[in-house]
Amino acid sequence: MGLIDKLKRTFVTPLVEEKEEGMAMVRSLRETGTAALAHAEALAALLKLELKEASNRLGKKTAFLLMGAFMAFFGYLFLWCLLTVVMAYFWGIIAGLAVTTGFHLLAAAAGFILFSRTHVTPIAPATAEELKTDLSCLQMALKKSSHS
Repeated sequence: MGLIDKLKRTFVTPLVEEKEEGMAMVRSLRETGTAALAHAEALAALLKLELKEASNRLGKKTAFLLMGAFMAFFGYLFLWCLLTVVMAYFWGIIAGLAVTTGFHLLAAAAGFILFSRTHVTPIAPATAEELKTDLSCLQMALKKSSHS
């Protein structure tokens, strides 16, 4: 082995290998960044879908609550009308007000029952599970990189 070969092995080859390792690391980081962005986009799409579903459920529950409150208000109003008429003891108006009051109170009860039976699940459960999985993967990767 000649002097030139020894110089190549000593100085040139390590520089080329370092440059290739650096390029490989840059390529690896770029691929990791691309994968991370793609994953973040997928999580954002999942979150958007889950928020839409939760919004629909909450809208339905709110509508039942408003219906129950509206009917309860008129039930309260007609109940007081009935009590006023009973106290005054006028003609046959009592029967009409009793039916009206009963109808509105039953409608309010139906609204509140429907409200209580409409269950709302936690918002974005699949996204939360994905984030937990991501966190555990990152923790494992950090442990591996700290040991090496």
